[in-house]
Amino acid sequence: MSNEESDPREQALQYAARLKGLTLVHTGDTYALAEFRVSGATLDQIAAYLAADDGADDPPEPRRRSDLQALLKAEHAMLAELETARRKANEPSRDRLATEAALKEIRRRIMKLSEEAETRDRPARYR
Repeated sequence: MSNEESDPREQALQYAARLKGLTLVHTGDTYALAEFRVSGATLDQIAAYLAADDGADDPPEPRRRSDLQALLKAEHAMLAELETARRKANEPSRDRLATEAALKEIRRRIMKLSEEAETRDRPARYR
């Protein structure tokens, strides 16, 4: 069955399988997912691949490896950025501390002036 004859759902599933490195295979009335190992090969190359007994899986594709490294690097940078933002949010800002110190000094001066004004305004006998 060619792509033109398959229904839209099957086409969507074929695409989703390719994204995961798999191939959707139509076998009679059922389907199978096959892992994609070799592409664009001749029958001789396929025969050589199948005859090889290396016992180990193929190494990851270089592009996939670099994509994973880029994702890990981006994740690390994002986590570092979040940690910096968290620290900044938890530590009191210098501007706020300076403002609080200035307000404290203003309150102290107001209290001093209030006390001086009270002392000046009291009658002489209460002094």
